[in-house]
Amino acid sequence: MKYIEVALNLPLKMSFRYRVPTELAARVKIGSRVLVPFRNKNLKGFVTRERKKGERKLKDVIKLVDDFPAISRPLLRLGEWVSQYYHCSLGQSLHSMLPIQRSLKDKEKKVEGKKISCPLPAPEVSCSGNLAQTSGGSVFLLMAEEPEEKISIFLSLAKDVLARGRQVVLVVPEVSYISSWNKLIQSEYGNCVAILHSRLKDRERYVSWMRMRREEAYFAIGTRCLLFAPFPDLGLMVIEEEENTSYKQREVPRYHAREVAARRGKIEGFPVVLMSQSPSLESWSRAHKKEYLPISTRATRKAHPEVEIIDLRQEEDKVLSRSLEEAVKEALERNELAILFLDRRGFSRYLLCQDCGEVLRCPNCNIGLTFHLKGALSCHYCGYEERSPLVCPYCTGNRLRGKGVGTQQVEKEAKIRFPGALIRRADLDIGPSLTGSALKDEVIKGKIDILIGTKLIIREEILKEARVVGIILADSLLNLPDFRAGERLFQLLVKIKRSIKKEGKMLIQTYNPTHYSLRCVRDREEDFYPQEMRAREELHYPPHFHWARVLLEGKVEARVTEASQRISQKLGEKGVEFLGPSPCPFAKIKGRYRYQLIVRDENPSRITGSLKGEVGYSSSSTNAVRVSVDVDPQELM
Repeated sequence: MKYIEVALNLPLKMSFRYRVPTELAARVKIGSRVLVPFRNKNLKGFVTRERKKGERKLKDVIKLVDDFPAISRPLLRLGEWVSQYYHCSLGQSLHSMLPIQRSLKDKEKKVEGKKISCPLPAPEVSCSGNLAQTSGGSVFLLMAEEPEEKISIFLSLAKDVLARGRQVVLVVPEVSYISSWNKLIQSEYGNCVAILHSRLKDRERYVSWMRMRREEAYFAIGTRCLLFAPFPDLGLMVIEEEENTSYKQREVPRYHAREVAARRGKIEGFPVVLMSQSPSLESWSRAHKKEYLPISTRATRKAHPEVEIIDLRQEEDKVLSRSLEEAVKEALERNELAILFLDRRGFSRYLLCQDCGEVLRCPNCNIGLTFHLKGALSCHYCGYEERSPLVCPYCTGNRLRGKGVGTQQVEKEAKIRFPGALIRRADLDIGPSLTGSALKDEVIKGKIDILIGTKLIIREEILKEARVVGIILADSLLNLPDFRAGERLFQLLVKIKRSIKKEGKMLIQTYNPTHYSLRCVRDREEDFYPQEMRAREELHYPPHFHWARVLLEGKVEARVTEASQRISQKLGEKGVEFLGPSPCPFAKIKGRYRYQLIVRDENPSRITGSLKGEVGYSSSSTNAVRVSVDVDPQELM
């Protein structure tokens, strides 16, 4: 009789043993997906171990779900690491690695892929020899200033891997990146590319997944779910724009794509390349310590657009400063695109009563409601909406005033300042019609003179058409209650600076014109990292220290605080270093009060070890308080 251990997609630390019926024994293997009885349900799980002996009263496996193991041995090892590092169950980890739920069949006839030809000559790249033939598991950091240089190096590396019969994976931060990369790769190598992301239908994901497993595709492009691509002989994994915050998964398991890629490369023996114009401080630090190997480039540095920092303290509370207005007028005279960026939707950030000083807040989140032009107040966190009142609900005063600038107010101001110009606003309030490919087409065809929007418009194919980019208020990003705010602003501005026309201009409006994040963008980008690193080290912030965020949420604040104190007491008894507990910057969202503790240590394994036993994998507890753990958190809001 054969016995197995099965990991279920449940927040439980242990696996469960089952007996395999004789008729299934030969086909059930490690990595197989099986249907098993669990309490009063039938659940799918993954076989993680085989046992020769088992208890007499074990339940039988109901059926084998797939024709072959859904998870390979190397991916099982990766799943075990994700489970241990990111504080989740093995079943949760393995479940996230398979992007399809339907049964995997091996009955379809395999389609032979065409032989690949690589017509592009390799550019001159200094990579300390052939990167693809370095010792397995090495991580490389490619900091290419120009998009053309990055693409040339990528194609050269891929060509070498393909020539040796191995496969290449390109992971991108968002679905919008896939189209341009797919066109580029197909133009060189034909129809050998598999696409994988969460917006595909289940059947489409199934076809792509099977093409990779059968080696009918040589390239794969996709979002972070592609980290677990079933290629049998993966030769190179590339992470595009590695600093992008989209690489951090918000749901369990809360992994970071950069770390998972590096670990898989180490397990399977292939190199990983991180591409970035302005890398995360974590990657810069590792490259500085020689943990990541740099890919040096020989391209001559090109001239970049002029950067002007505008002190709004001298501008009498204007939405558009004199300098920015003149720059936009000049772009219009040349029939070239001007972009006005502000990462705030709506007309005003909040509505303030000038009689009593109260701000109108969301009843579910206790956050200031955003005022929109149509007279609506809305919460961008839970979706709550109400009509804007005529009098203050607190004091019945009638001096309600909108404070702070939103994209609607910028649009209104632009229409007054630049009559006759073709002005478009693109943000989530507009909807998908002007935020996707339709927007790009209008920009390329010259149907837009002034484009106003949030981060949705910060895309290379749009920015490269712009002569002028105005940052309406850099402080809206710089003053966020997050220690990474300066780094994120720096990376955003560098991306804009590198993407717009070289003869163009970027104008940054701010009330803090001497901040080093802004000065380094204007003067010397390379000065930013050492300065930011010194500040982080002094405060024991990442990447010098590793952090884990313990988030507690509940509808009764007293229970949340009680649970947070209980956890902090247990951690204190262990001698663990932590911050808090304290209310989150957004202390209430969707009717739930939110508290957090920050556990920190130079050794990440000590963090996960200290949390075991004190914080389980479950997302809820007996006192209606939901507890979750985020290792290496990317935001603390």
